[in-house]
Amino acid sequence: MKIRLAFRPVPLLAALALSAAAVMIGNLQRDRAEQKQGAYDRIESARHRAPIQIGTSPVDAALLDQRPVAARGHWLIEKTILIDNRTHNGVAGYHIVTPLRIEGAHISVLVNRGWVAAPRLRSELPRLPAPAEAPVEVKGIARLPLEKTFELAPDRATGVVWQHLSLERFRAWSGLVLQPVILLQTDPVEDGLVRDWLPAESGALKHWGFALLWYLAAAAAVVAAIIFSVERRKHEA
Repeated sequence: MKIRLAFRPVPLLAALALSAAAVMIGNLQRDRAEQKQGAYDRIESARHRAPIQIGTSPVDAALLDQRPVAARGHWLIEKTILIDNRTHNGVAGYHIVTPLRIEGAHISVLVNRGWVAAPRLRSELPRLPAPAEAPVEVKGIARLPLEKTFELAPDRATGVVWQHLSLERFRAWSGLVLQPVILLQTDPVEDGLVRDWLPAESGALKHWGFALLWYLAAAAAVVAAIIFSVERRKHEA
């Protein structure tokens, strides 16, 4: 009795197609990892530069995005709003946003002063720390506002609790002239607010892991193609 090998093209083609698809998805994950790492490196590099002073003239928002900035002026406490549904370490709370009127001008910049935990009862508002009344120098990170955000209850934005922050809506609500950026305050002010803006890592490692899994799946498909494309048949001499 002899063993004769017979070639089967259908399993081979199917396994090779699966391998090619796995490689393609792996490449996408690799590209996503490189993009995230590159963006993170650019942000970290920009944050170590000297802060740019926000003055009385409108700034170029795109150039200031993720850059360290500083502004000097007076807090407009009466125009403070709370951004709802913000969590920190799994605890629900609010972001406190207060405009800072630039000294010597009629233009202001919105400052996200930090996070505060929400009271037990949703009908209550947290006790907000009062910032200094004298002219202050505020330092932070400039961010572009997210103007297009889906809201379940947009009518809530008529009060001090908003679902998200929109510069256009804030201009209409407050009557203020605003700079086209939002300042995430990083000053070490002892007011009990949490200012955890800086990401700990780029998030690229997760995508590298996914890419590795897909490449291993592609290799396994190639091995399976070799094994199952050959059929062993017994042949009687």
